[in-house]
Amino acid sequence: MFKIKPIDKKILNLIQEEDLCVPRITKIAHKLHLPSSTVQARLNKLSKEKIITGCTVLIDPEKVEKNFVAFIFGQAKLGKEMDLEKPIQDLKKIEEIQEIFFITGDYDYLIKIRVKDQHEYYEVVQKIAKCFEVRGKGLVAPKCFKDDPKLRIK
Repeated sequence: MFKIKPIDKKILNLIQEEDLCVPRITKIAHKLHLPSSTVQARLNKLSKEKIITGCTVLIDPEKVEKNFVAFIFGQAKLGKEMDLEKPIQDLKKIEEIQEIFFITGDYDYLIKIRVKDQHEYYEVVQKIAKCFEVRGKGLVAPKCFKDDPKLRIK
């Protein structure tokens, strides 16, 4: 089994944080039967228009011991002074959180976390709980059937 070394972790973090995983222009051009310059120009235009906001590497969560997925529902404090943005600032600082959504229904937020195990889950839930003044609810996902960050454009 391949053992991830500290240098590997640094590389993986850097290419994700700095969007250092660049598209292979020549490969795209060959597949589309276009000149490389055309593909490069179109990619530049899509980036300038903020349609492409970055490129990143996809990491197998199992191989880096982050395959314990959970979803947390959070509720904002109700009343005149209700501030839906207040918890978001603190939640964004928790690195185990992958996604935060404002939702409708009984809860105001849906938070996706990815951690190593139930012990790390408990630690992260403690951090998340401090961000809400009312209550939260957690759901653990013991098996994932599809996790695809790609957005299909038709």
